[in-house]
Amino acid sequence: MKNASRAQLLALQARAARLAGRLPPLPHAPDGALTPESLAALETAARRILRTNGAVGASLVLCPPGGAAQTLCFGSARLRPRQPVTPRTCFRVASVSKLVMTFGALSLCADGLLDLDGDLSPLLGYRVRSPHAPDIPVTLRMLLTHTSGLRDEGTYSSRGMQSGCTLRELLEEPANWLPQPPGAAFHYSNLGAGTAGVAMELAAGMPFDDLMQSRVFAPLGLRASYDPRRIEPAGDLADGYRVRLLLPRRAYDAAALAARPPEPFCPERDYLIAAGRLILDSAAMAGLIRLLASQDGLGVLPPEQLALMRTCQDGLGNVAQAGRGLNTAFLPDVFAGFSPVGHQGVAYGMCAELFADPARGAGVGVMINGVRLVRNPPLMRAGFDLLALGFAAID
Repeated sequence: MKNASRAQLLALQARAARLAGRLPPLPHAPDGALTPESLAALETAARRILRTNGAVGASLVLCPPGGAAQTLCFGSARLRPRQPVTPRTCFRVASVSKLVMTFGALSLCADGLLDLDGDLSPLLGYRVRSPHAPDIPVTLRMLLTHTSGLRDEGTYSSRGMQSGCTLRELLEEPANWLPQPPGAAFHYSNLGAGTAGVAMELAAGMPFDDLMQSRVFAPLGLRASYDPRRIEPAGDLADGYRVRLLLPRRAYDAAALAARPPEPFCPERDYLIAAGRLILDSAAMAGLIRLLASQDGLGVLPPEQLALMRTCQDGLGNVAQAGRGLNTAFLPDVFAGFSPVGHQGVAYGMCAELFADPARGAGVGVMINGVRLVRNPPLMRAGFDLLALGFAAID
């Protein structure tokens, strides 16, 4: 997810106000939860948005200030055979994975196993340098702010997707680096996020999903994984669909991926995991929203590490200008009464959103397994519109 300009923020704010204005008053119960009548009204509005955008299936997760999480489910998790979305449906959330992996990275930093501002070369076992700035070390903070100088427009989406390619091969390819020196400027990079994931594996000495289970998911009791083979039963996995003018076309076969044989642990070939492979159900989405919105880190992170994750990194460590936190983007005052931080994910026709406001202790999550991906800069229209409804509903 790219950073929003001031003009884009104003446009998003105006759109959010229009969407919120179409909602009737939504009474809340004493505990902050929406009443059944309010949920029904919100469901009607959300269905309209999903229908307009050709969505296949979706979950909308609401975490009101001080109240229990509530989930609305829509449409189909799979089309053949047709299977409805339920609260236990597990969606792939694409680049929301980057936000969540940062909880694990900062946990390793808190334990002294990773250094935000140390040269990654000793950890990876070879020199990691931009060919345009060979004297500037690449650091974890740069990777988590997308300021490392790594780019996806080189060989990442071609050679990087082929069997046998290694991270070292990609990092030694000049085409995968921007001309700007590391730390100088923001440029969104899946390769950079994957490099951070490999560094985490090497620091922890275990596969990426194992460390995320031990440091984030298990302590919070979340049903989540970066490996579809770990989701049980596999029938809860949602497929992903590209939606064009005609019928949706399956682009992400969850059952087939869950049936693949396990692969040997090899960090040099694990650079595709961290950037976008997270799968979770609605309860796990709510748990991650609560973690991002918390003040105490819920036992997963020290409070100061969590606060740093949500702090603009400009001028911190070795980052000159990022315009964001550690894998968190900002939507200040876009939704009336809220200034959330979070991340969007888009892949294979799917769209996901995870945004939380630490000042209010609240947030909204969106998971859609197939939708027309119409851009409403810097967010996709369907995802943003559901976020707007959600924040209006929990206010």
